[in-house]
Amino acid sequence: MPNIVETIREMPVRQKVTMLVVLAVSVAALVLVFAWSQKLDYRLLYSNMADSDAGAVVQKLKEMKVPYRVEGGGILVPEDKVYDLRLQLASQGLPHGGGVGFEVFDKTDFGTTDFVQRLNYRRAMQGELARTIMALSEVEQCRVHLATPEKSLFVQEEAKPSASVLVKLRQGRTLSQGQVQGIVHMVSSSIEGLNPRDVTIIDSRGEMLTRPAEESSLSSSQLEYRRNYERDIESRVVGILEPVVGKSKVRAKVTAALDFTKVEKTEEKYDPDGQVARSEQRSNEKSSSGTSGGVAGVSSNTPAKAVTKAAGGQGQSQKQNETVNYEISRVTSHVVNASGEVKRLSVAVIVDGTYAGQAGAKERKYAPRSEEDIRRYEDLVRKAVGFTADRGDEVRVVNMQFEGAPQEEFGEQPRQIMPIIAAVAKYAVPIVAVVLFFLFVVKPVMKTISVPGAGKRSQAALPEALAELEKAISSQDRKALTGHDQVIEWAKKNPDQAANLIKGWIGE
Repeated sequence: MPNIVETIREMPVRQKVTMLVVLAVSVAALVLVFAWSQKLDYRLLYSNMADSDAGAVVQKLKEMKVPYRVEGGGILVPEDKVYDLRLQLASQGLPHGGGVGFEVFDKTDFGTTDFVQRLNYRRAMQGELARTIMALSEVEQCRVHLATPEKSLFVQEEAKPSASVLVKLRQGRTLSQGQVQGIVHMVSSSIEGLNPRDVTIIDSRGEMLTRPAEESSLSSSQLEYRRNYERDIESRVVGILEPVVGKSKVRAKVTAALDFTKVEKTEEKYDPDGQVARSEQRSNEKSSSGTSGGVAGVSSNTPAKAVTKAAGGQGQSQKQNETVNYEISRVTSHVVNASGEVKRLSVAVIVDGTYAGQAGAKERKYAPRSEEDIRRYEDLVRKAVGFTADRGDEVRVVNMQFEGAPQEEFGEQPRQIMPIIAAVAKYAVPIVAVVLFFLFVVKPVMKTISVPGAGKRSQAALPEALAELEKAISSQDRKALTGHDQVIEWAKKNPDQAANLIKGWIGE
């Protein structure tokens, strides 16, 4: 220990300052690395909440003494507490979702005006309707807006109420027309005087979900059947062309004219050539008769006279009846034509071109597809959709460049390994930092301090080096070398000796 203190004391001031700066920077970097490794990873708890819900959740987190951050319209909490906090907050009814409900009337304020009461009632109705709609598994969030005009005794024709519903669907989920109509009728039944036609439902992308007026002739099930049929045809077209033209390089739209008329027909057909004897009946009758007596006349009836008897005669008769009953073949058919028969099909397909890379350029050059390729694509589409020329089907494939940069990448898509790397680095970086700190900071400093007379050697480094240089130079060369230039000249002529001399200095 005294030698170390003495060594440090004999060091030059510049070397002392440099050592202190290196130690301070190294220790600070080591502290930052450990602080980063112990930093909490935050994860999203809730997002896109109403201000009232967000305030209630933040207040509850403060009461539970849970660290949180508010970023990008969402509330973030430590990753290991996300699911527990959701369960705890849900047990307390947070977040409410869809705004406040009828709990707004839990606290009675006698100073509330009639206008505020009506406003609170409207807010409560909107909130309760939104909560009911969010009970559907497909709906993630919902907002309901009611426009209920005030009643007036001086207005002959009062304005009718209306409602607008905004739904945010869960990823990959859709609402059927039956569910949409159910929402419409639920909202209209909850508000007095609200006609179902005055209820509008849109999704978060701005698409109308309620049935347009021009399609009122079709029922909700028929509309859903038609749209599902069109989507099925579109998926067929995309599925058969994507392996050829590339992923996300084809778009298809289908319009189908369907006949939902239900026809029932009963037919009976008789085949005269297909007769079969069903029953036969035959009967034969035979009869015979014989007579004896005189000749008819006056003489035979005169008494007391001998009557001459005539010879007797016999008669026979025969009667035969035959009855045959035939059964003629008959076909009875009851035909019911299924509704939803395709009357006409129109298919429009847009195909992107090809992109070729250029040397030294980041962007790839667009090249349209040939007419032969387009004809082949049309033939594939016709076969995929069941094209029928007799009913007037139309199929059109057009090659156009898609807007924006091409998304196609050569080779396999890079895997999402950054989260894995970050998780491993969180534990590996501190270990590596400690090892590097020991190898490149602690060890050299200890070696410098532990060598006695390091400061003196550093001060006398130049004279000793010159002395060693003089020893290395031969007597013949020493006479020729009298200055700095001669030393340089000698080093050029004897590079091996100069290199060995410098290696010796570095080793010391």
